[in-house]
Amino acid sequence: MIRTLIVDDEHLVRKGLIYTVPWKECGFEIVAEADNGESALEIMEQMPIDLLMTDLTMPVMNGFELMKSVKERFPAIRIVVLTCHQDFHFLQDAVRLGAIDYVVKTDIADNVLEEMLRRIQGRIESDSEQRGGQAAAEEEAEKATRQALIMMRPARSSQQLHPALLEGAVQVQEAVWLIANKTSAEVDALLTRMREAEHADEFCLIRVNDWSEKTRASEWLPALRDRYFYTLHMGRGEDWTVQQGELIASASSRLAGSADIPADFRSSWLKLRWLFDKKEFDELMQRLREMELPSAKVVSMFEDMAAAWELLAETNQLWPNWREAAAAFATLAQWQQWFEQCCLRMAQYSRSRGCSNDVFIAIMRALEMLHTDSGESANRTELSAKVNLSQSYFSTVFKEIVGKSFHEALKEARLEKAKQMLTQYADMPIYWIAEKTGFQDEKYFSKIFRVQTGMVPSEYREKQLQASLR
Repeated sequence: MIRTLIVDDEHLVRKGLIYTVPWKECGFEIVAEADNGESALEIMEQMPIDLLMTDLTMPVMNGFELMKSVKERFPAIRIVVLTCHQDFHFLQDAVRLGAIDYVVKTDIADNVLEEMLRRIQGRIESDSEQRGGQAAAEEEAEKATRQALIMMRPARSSQQLHPALLEGAVQVQEAVWLIANKTSAEVDALLTRMREAEHADEFCLIRVNDWSEKTRASEWLPALRDRYFYTLHMGRGEDWTVQQGELIASASSRLAGSADIPADFRSSWLKLRWLFDKKEFDELMQRLREMELPSAKVVSMFEDMAAAWELLAETNQLWPNWREAAAAFATLAQWQQWFEQCCLRMAQYSRSRGCSNDVFIAIMRALEMLHTDSGESANRTELSAKVNLSQSYFSTVFKEIVGKSFHEALKEARLEKAKQMLTQYADMPIYWIAEKTGFQDEKYFSKIFRVQTGMVPSEYREKQLQASLR
């Protein structure tokens, strides 16, 4: 029997897990339970544990801190995360700390947990049988870093499969392939054929339901960047095997550049030459119409650019209440007309600042990059180099054009990102939000957050979540 410890600060959740799942039938035995990480560690010191199921947000010691300690002190223990919020992005951190799976608490009542337990049982038993072959396992791990197999939720019936996929994999871009729902044997056979092909160490195989899933894959890939892990089970889905970061980043770039907005169009859009060149702007809009992209992609492109402009101190004078106006836009023509007006106002604003078009565009590009990536990597040195300005001149013209220092704008961008993430990742601890938005000190983050909003991060999150339920 696999000895299991359940850790959750909610009594009802623990009891629900214990009494609604046929543990013994699946080969597991609940040997203990705890309501926080410290108590769990004490239990692990007193008795052998094979599997740890832990919540993330708990008093005294949260799940992330517990996982860190378990990884250091009890590396043989398998870890499954309990969460109320099904979102893939937090898994990069959880996997790094040893998690092999996760369970959404609302799925406890159905067969999801039982299916997962049977898979874990097979993994643990298989590991026990193969402990003597560590050298072979390491060699296999090395091979695994040379390929990527990313499996999304399988189709529920063969009728959902795209006919073109029934024969095998379909190449959609260089190094990027799609495969529909197949049996494990079929997938293994396909992988074998691909490994034997020329340049086999450069491919990325993505398992999807149908063509409608193709664009979703680009949303999953960035979360796996810079990390590879093995057989990660995703709730109701199947096992995943993922390769190292370089291929993931490359595949993500290729996929995003094709299935989403073409790379050359995105490049022209982000260069911002169209701010002072109506002909180029009209040509870009014409291309956008011809591409017939999903409306959500187009709206996101416009909104991201406009949101970056909000960092300007005079944004309320340039385009007051733009978000309210944009919410009513239903066509590309409406967005085009609004951006044409923005271009005229930008030209007037640039002239009032007495700078050249090139310098103004450079600073606006910096704002867009600051909005897109305001994390730890965002700094004056890198941004000034990317827009081809010296650091000293960059600082001077940045403040003149934006109306605030680079440091102030960076802090503002990070706080706006933090606001989004506090509600988007409602399960995640405050220190995690702080780190992801470039604040290494949680206390400092909470302090400046309160100065800007009048609330500490936890209060802001609670207020926003309550408002969303009304």
